[in-house]
Amino acid sequence: MTLFSTIMLSLLGFGLASSITELGMVAYGVWFYGQSVTYEYYCGYSICDETVKGHVPDVVSFLMFAAVWSTLVTAVAIGLPLWYHTRDGHHHNKWLAPTLIVLYFLTWVFWLAGFAYLAYLIGSNGTGIIAAILAFAIINWLLYTAIFIFSFLAIFDVMQGEWPGYLVMKGRDSSAGPAANETTAYSGAPAEPKYEGNHELTA
Repeated sequence: MTLFSTIMLSLLGFGLASSITELGMVAYGVWFYGQSVTYEYYCGYSICDETVKGHVPDVVSFLMFAAVWSTLVTAVAIGLPLWYHTRDGHHHNKWLAPTLIVLYFLTWVFWLAGFAYLAYLIGSNGTGIIAAILAFAIINWLLYTAIFIFSFLAIFDVMQGEWPGYLVMKGRDSSAGPAANETTAYSGAPAEPKYEGNHELTA
């Protein structure tokens, strides 16, 4: 296994674990904010209560979508190239490499938008589950930044990949190599003067 493959497998494995962790925390956040809360208050000489249904913030719902998307993309990005590699399907690189690049870029955008908006909303007041959600969103954004960059380096032949999806997109020009040594066929010794009778003939 090449150095590039080791790095990518480590990043993708960590990204899958981080995405699943984020998914679990966001699911808890959705449940927490979606709960109904009952308030008690005085109404005349008695105590009344009012039940208010919780509202899940839009950014939390968006981060749940990002976590599900990231988990699926990472699973495909690990499984599909390895599956094609074991079956010598490297010709699939011509469509798999640009597809993975686009998926990585979209995932990067989703995490960037999600954590930036959440950080804007809570500022420095984030505590508990919200702070953990924000932290893992930033981690996932950093991971997919690295994954996107390494994939770009592979398809442009800066790093050497071995799996379909991470191979060079631009074919090497076979004429760019050193020219083969040309050999000239032996045509014999220079023509010698020919003699016919007592007359000398030149070649």
